[in-house]
Amino acid sequence: MSDATDPHLIQHQGGAPATEAPDGTPRWVPFLALLLVVLVALPWQGAPVERLGALEVAGLVAVERDSTGAPAGEDAEEALPSIGTLVLVSDFVTIDLTTDPEADPLPAVLRLSDIAMTIDGLEADADTLATARRSFVQGLRGAAEKGVVVGTKLDESGKVVDDVRKLSLTVDGESVPVTGGLDVRIRMGFGDGGGGRRIEVEPLLPGALDPGGASLVGTDWRPPNRFSLLPPILAIALAIATRRPLLSLFVGVLSGAILVALRQGLGFGSAVVSGAIDVPTHYFWSRFYSPNDLYIILFVVFMLAMVGNTVTNGGIAGIMQLLAKRAKDARTTQIATWLTGLAVFFDDYANTVLVGSTMRPLTDKFRVAREKLAYIVDSTAAPVAGISIFSTWIAFEVSTFSSQLPAAGMATTDGYEVFIQTLPYRYYCLFTLAFVALIAFSGRDFGPMAKAERRARRTGQVLRPGATPLVSKESTEQEMAAGVTPAAWRALVPLFGFIGTTLFMIAHGGHAFDVAWRELESFDAFVEAATGVLYLGSGNYPLMIGGAVGFVLAAIGTAQAGVPDQIPLAAWRTLKSMGIAFGILYSAWMVSDVCTDLGTAPFLTAIVSDAIPAPLLPVVLIVLAGFVAFATGSSWSTMGILLPMVVGVSFQLGETIDIGGMALMVLCIGAVLEGAIFGDHCSPISDTTVLSSISSASDHLDHVRTQAPYALTTMAVAIGVGYVPSAYLGWNPFVCIALGIGALAAIVLGIGRRSEPAT
Repeated sequence: MSDATDPHLIQHQGGAPATEAPDGTPRWVPFLALLLVVLVALPWQGAPVERLGALEVAGLVAVERDSTGAPAGEDAEEALPSIGTLVLVSDFVTIDLTTDPEADPLPAVLRLSDIAMTIDGLEADADTLATARRSFVQGLRGAAEKGVVVGTKLDESGKVVDDVRKLSLTVDGESVPVTGGLDVRIRMGFGDGGGGRRIEVEPLLPGALDPGGASLVGTDWRPPNRFSLLPPILAIALAIATRRPLLSLFVGVLSGAILVALRQGLGFGSAVVSGAIDVPTHYFWSRFYSPNDLYIILFVVFMLAMVGNTVTNGGIAGIMQLLAKRAKDARTTQIATWLTGLAVFFDDYANTVLVGSTMRPLTDKFRVAREKLAYIVDSTAAPVAGISIFSTWIAFEVSTFSSQLPAAGMATTDGYEVFIQTLPYRYYCLFTLAFVALIAFSGRDFGPMAKAERRARRTGQVLRPGATPLVSKESTEQEMAAGVTPAAWRALVPLFGFIGTTLFMIAHGGHAFDVAWRELESFDAFVEAATGVLYLGSGNYPLMIGGAVGFVLAAIGTAQAGVPDQIPLAAWRTLKSMGIAFGILYSAWMVSDVCTDLGTAPFLTAIVSDAIPAPLLPVVLIVLAGFVAFATGSSWSTMGILLPMVVGVSFQLGETIDIGGMALMVLCIGAVLEGAIFGDHCSPISDTTVLSSISSASDHLDHVRTQAPYALTTMAVAIGVGYVPSAYLGWNPFVCIALGIGALAAIVLGIGRRSEPAT
């Protein structure tokens, strides 16, 4: 290979003209985009305070309180039961202890009469009252999911203890008041100044105490406003404009910390000082000392150290020799990467780091752009984990909406059944997996990805000139140690050791060995038990332990290859420039935290009007979920915020149209799940997007820039060919899937272009 085409020389040579960004875009374009974002955001009207207050009721109902009736802090020594718990054990609730005395959850029925809400002494309008009513019921179901004392029982030692059960709560009067039921009073007025408000929720229970007593909860609260969108918008827009993601994310965190201080009533100067102090002492410190976040960092460290050793000891070279029989060019290598991603279906983090770091040497060999590798990895990991019935996702997804299912006449235990019903309607995930396959099998691309692929094929530059990959150049150019013979087992043993150990740790943490698997009477019971194990056992700790075992096995392979002195050197070469990557990851987490403190997600939720035509609801929800996930960088947070509000509303609206309440509810649940993953794919502050860039050794913003058009294309087809026909016309989802894949194939074949001559 001549110097002119050597990828390692070319990718660090020269750059674009002074009037252009390194990717060829005129330098004024991103700054104009940033200006337009600011001009659009500033005049944006704030969400109605009344609606925001009504939505806040759910959290107040389900939270434990202190002796004054205020929400109890995490460090409170003693806490009173939530008012939701008080309602659930009152005479207004009938708990069925006769049909199945051992059931958990137990069926329960609440009679709900009048809910009155006053705002600054004036009665709330009908729409606000309806929102407050739904919010109150949502909070009650949240309390029911936590469980109430229904009697006593003997524990294993024979000691008498409280019998705590969850409740599957049906509300008689959920939409229209019934007579003889519970009355509730909600008051919202001015609070402690500085734009603050006070909200109080008081169910009128027999023997109710004075305000501040056991039947009332109240809190001082500041409604989120349009400025809650500023930190994520600023971070994302600056990252695009300056191509400095770490600095841009820091600016987003700092601006958010200042806004939080302003919301607390501080003057601007004091808020700037307080915000600057809070960034390191509060936001960074809480993340740095979070065990869950530390496990992710250690997981990445162990996995990259493992990969470094498998390169040095000849394991990766051995795998490449095996794959060379099948993966003989860029197209077949991309297919192999996609298939590997489908195989690691149990966790998105494991999928991202394992597939990207393992397949990178092979994709580099066949001149596949790093942006393309990052796209395949990122667009396979979350979609396959999100729709797999045996993954660390399913139990969390089900838990976000199952407690609200009684609003649709179902039991809370029907959550897994409903999840399975959503699978044909998971259009974005299904179409994304199909789109990756179409791109890989056809060898065609369009948009920025096509430009990246042409560059890689024709010049050998797997990175854009001037790109800043999130791992060091030395680690990606690492080679097998001199005198070592390639042996695939030195890589396969650590890989399977990682997977096996991770699954064992999940099973152990989820008490899988305590389940009487042979006594399960149906497949549904097996699925529920298995997903329960995955839910209890999942987390970042099993990944860290699995990564550590994988590294140890790789180190043993390096020693067996006769180069034990290379163990620390191989690990260090892959890790020594990871500081910026970890800085970006921590900063993305901190942006998510300031968004939580500012109420970014509730604000976006509140500005969506209730007056939405029923068939349009899935489309509105998928777009809303996409915006929330894009702004916060977290698909799971988006699911947790939106799904509890979706079940009751979608079922009731669905009863007014032809497809029915159940079908619309299933569609809407699927829409939220899909929108959350879509927003995650487009967001540069998403942790999985950052991890994809790390494992693929890609420039982070190049990854986002090239992936976004593909994600938007897939989402447009999902909405136009999937959700709209399903909701408006009641089309069979499998017809929509077939048409959607056909539409995607037409797009790829119609506007896609090959990056290399057909072979």
